[in-house]
Amino acid sequence: MLPLYKLTAPMGQRKLGKRIQDKLLNQSTSSEGKVNNFKNYILYVITTLIWLFIILFVFYSEPAFGYSNNKQFIESVNKCADYLDKKYKKEERIPRKLLLTQAALESNYGRSRYAREGNNLMGIYQFKNLHTGMTPSQNPNATFRVAKFKSKCHSVDYYINLLNTKDAYKSFRNERELQSKLRVNDVNRYFHLLYNYSTNPEYPQLLVRTYREIVNLGF
Repeated sequence: MLPLYKLTAPMGQRKLGKRIQDKLLNQSTSSEGKVNNFKNYILYVITTLIWLFIILFVFYSEPAFGYSNNKQFIESVNKCADYLDKKYKKEERIPRKLLLTQAALESNYGRSRYAREGNNLMGIYQFKNLHTGMTPSQNPNATFRVAKFKSKCHSVDYYINLLNTKDAYKSFRNERELQSKLRVNDVNRYFHLLYNYSTNPEYPQLLVRTYREIVNLGF
């Protein structure tokens, strides 16, 4: 049997072993800290991306229409126009009072059959693919249909593009450019220029009357 002192490690060796053990423990703790920091970083990135997506979705998503009276309808159209303004250059935007007036007149403040069944607020017709449109109630044999849209705001978007591109509305665009240069905003000067938007010869007078209604609503 070996003497006891032969079985006991020298003091120097025990200290060295403890230092190695402490170093390994510190390395292990450091590694765990790095892993935790990396996990926290990934969690931070994911959370930031989620919030960014939510903000972009709210900012760029098309506003919903909800109304039960004339004033609420105008407010909904106004929000839609605000949303669409981001899509168009300043010189391409339709004067807001004109847009609101035509939307109210063409859809009877969102109560018309075409507004309810086809999301058509602007009285837009189509002359192709007639099977996809709505047959005019008072003219079932018409060679056109009233267009359907995926949303009410989409119909307003189509209307804006129509006034900006069709030759029939060139005089309107000229007046808009002139008013921009003169820094005036006289909606009444647009009404008589849109006589050909409707087949009704009294259309400009109807726009004037509807505009007065909107003014009385506070717009």
